[in-house]
Amino acid sequence: MATYRGIEVADELVPVLPHMRFVDENREALAALGYRWDMLDVMSSVVDIGADVNATRMEFESLTGTLVGALAAGSLDKVAASLGAKAQVTVDIVIRNLFERTADIGFLATDLDIFRYLSDEPSSSTAAIVARLDEYRRKYSVYDNVLLIGTDGRIRAAAVPDGLPGAIGDGFVRRAIDTLDPYVESFASSDLVQGGGSALIYAHRVADPAAPAAPPVGVLALQFGFTAELDGIFARLLAPQDWTILTLLDAQGVVIATSDGGQLAPGCRLSIDPRERHQIVRHGGRRYIAATRDTNGYQGYTGPGWRACALVPIDVAFEDEGATIRLDADRYRAIAGNRGLFADEVRVIPARGDAIQAELDRIVWNGALALSRGTARDDSQTAARRTLLSEISATGARTRQIIAGAIQSLNQTAVGAIVADCGAAASLAIDIMDRNLYERANDCRWWALTGRFRDVLSQSHASDADRADLTAILRTINDLYTVYTNLLLFDRDGMVIVVSDPAQAALVGQSLSRTLTDRFTARSDSSFYGVSDFAATPLYDDCPAYIYGAPIVHPVDPGRVVGGIAIVFDTTPQLRSILDDCVPVDVSAMQVPGSGLVFVDERRRVLATTLDDWPVGVAIDLPPAMFVADGRPRADVLAWRGGLYAVGVCASSGYREFKGPTDCYRNTVFAVCLTFLCVDMPATARGVIAAGAGTARIDGPSRQIATFTLGDRHLAIDADDVVEAIVLDRIALPPDRAGAIAGYGVYEGRGLVVLDPRRMFGIGPGDDPARARTTVVFRAAGTLYGLLVDTLGTVRPIDADRVLRDGNGDPRSDAVDAIISAGTTDRSAILLLDPEGLAKMLLDRTGEARLAA
Repeated sequence: MATYRGIEVADELVPVLPHMRFVDENREALAALGYRWDMLDVMSSVVDIGADVNATRMEFESLTGTLVGALAAGSLDKVAASLGAKAQVTVDIVIRNLFERTADIGFLATDLDIFRYLSDEPSSSTAAIVARLDEYRRKYSVYDNVLLIGTDGRIRAAAVPDGLPGAIGDGFVRRAIDTLDPYVESFASSDLVQGGGSALIYAHRVADPAAPAAPPVGVLALQFGFTAELDGIFARLLAPQDWTILTLLDAQGVVIATSDGGQLAPGCRLSIDPRERHQIVRHGGRRYIAATRDTNGYQGYTGPGWRACALVPIDVAFEDEGATIRLDADRYRAIAGNRGLFADEVRVIPARGDAIQAELDRIVWNGALALSRGTARDDSQTAARRTLLSEISATGARTRQIIAGAIQSLNQTAVGAIVADCGAAASLAIDIMDRNLYERANDCRWWALTGRFRDVLSQSHASDADRADLTAILRTINDLYTVYTNLLLFDRDGMVIVVSDPAQAALVGQSLSRTLTDRFTARSDSSFYGVSDFAATPLYDDCPAYIYGAPIVHPVDPGRVVGGIAIVFDTTPQLRSILDDCVPVDVSAMQVPGSGLVFVDERRRVLATTLDDWPVGVAIDLPPAMFVADGRPRADVLAWRGGLYAVGVCASSGYREFKGPTDCYRNTVFAVCLTFLCVDMPATARGVIAAGAGTARIDGPSRQIATFTLGDRHLAIDADDVVEAIVLDRIALPPDRAGAIAGYGVYEGRGLVVLDPRRMFGIGPGDDPARARTTVVFRAAGTLYGLLVDTLGTVRPIDADRVLRDGNGDPRSDAVDAIISAGTTDRSAILLLDPEGLAKMLLDRTGEARLAA
């Protein structure tokens, strides 16, 4: 622990507190109030008011430190969690993308046309192979180039030949030649980049597809569009006004990509520790809050050892900390009671504030009670006591206001962070889904161009040897691309010719539905593909799935469709995996309790879910206004199904060409993220004994009353019948909890029966009666009793013309001596209780029976 401006706080908060304007404003207000408490403590040592102000002052000082520490920690956690989430998203999106590249290179390297060209077969032309490589690059636009390289390093062909050298000496060429590994991954300085810059290359030896271990005839290289891809990720994650800097680091901590080269240029090194949830980093004379994350990996692939680091300059990190979600104070307080979202030391802050206020109210109430009885009438300190009590009352009101404001700030910061996380999670989930399905659309179109598929399907009849050949190719593809449960080739009539999964061989000879066949083969151009509706299908064990398909055209007459390919996306686990990877997490990378994610279609029917309450196929009943198909996340707090939820919704907007203006496919999907905050309990009206018919006016002088509240009731007892208000540390519970006796306590060495009149007034159960609660000690027929109350009011005189006798015959009127009109509404009337009638009614079993009737 460390001291910051007289307040003890955690060490990690000292560097950031000077930059937390919002927190500092609260600290200064609390500090100013502390000076008033110091003054009152001094005054109370001179003027006897029968109460210890010092104990309350010390508790206020302790709460001040806790509040400032909690506000600062909440603000820091909000920033750290946001940075950590952005870093995690950055590295995981990159790794998911690169996983697809490892599959691409393995399949393309088996392409027979590529082998024939590198083998110098006479039938192969450079123009034809360049066109084929360019066709591939246009479909998989994540690549800057696709190259064929001879074993001597000469560039034999390239999709984009302009500006390339005649030969290269990059190390990946020799590595690919010398290994039988499924791919070679290289990020290093390359002759393929002008000036010797770094390139991310995926390479594979090219050998006879029938004999993969045979001597290679060359190397296939896919040059990934690293810079453009990272720029796109950074732009997606950072709003224009966001000060965050996103970086991708290699295993040595060197920046290899950055969203702001002016502050953190590629090539600089950061001293970071991914095990820390956040760090303070110095670079270029400036301090940053930084969060670094390793990848979670995807399908067992963890990439080249990269990690992501998100940083924000410390001097601007907390500029938006005043941003809030608009809720009333009661709802914020209810949310703050959620054990899963708030630490114990934060959750008890409102109760500590209430305890301070209750103690202040008790001091003032008891002091005013003593003065009202004239016990200090001849005391020379009477005026001083009144002044001190007035100051304590005013300071108490100011204390209530400032503590409530600080607690509100604390809750707003926490809830605002939860809501923002829901919006970010929804945005991330839909982005990853779009990126994933982009690959599916590319896969089916590229595989449809496989020469062997076109040759066999163009024949009138496929021989057993042909079928075996096609089956082997499909299995090779499926082994590389494990996100599919089955790959199928079908003829122009939709009849299945071969499948990749032996367990589904019974599909051979059966026909796809006319709808699917037409959807997959509607056009003959190589850019066309189709996607099934999300519905149960026999191709996916009668479960809902997405199936992608593309036409296969005649090898000589490309305008003629001879069949097609259908690829069955393993929809259930793949979509669930995306959702699982995107659910909100806290600063310790643990899932936020009560949170979940779902994908829904434009009719808000569930496609995939992490929530048992929302199974696939049901329609969710969230407000339609949240579902706007503009690709921007929307987040708010909603009252829904009896609870308060933080909700984030984001619509798909596509990725690269997928779902873009020129794409043939349209399908609106929304990601919805929810976090349960608390049970929503709106205020409900409770019954009152209203002044009205049957009342009679009482003549006589004014009388002093001591007021208090119970639920929404305003009650009072004649001041002369009240002894004082106390706080019983413990109440012994009675054997029968159903009656009006709350329990038994001790007052000045004597036993005290403690009564609870809630049931009599139709008020619901209060706090645990065994807990410490404010108790009004009153006298009835010479016996002292305790009465549990919620809050203390005032001790004041009441004019006789405002006191009305109750005569309406209500059974509770035995305990109510009169009704004091407030002159506005019945609900604001004060019920003046008769001590003897109250005690008799609450203790008398007959009275209990009358109330139950």
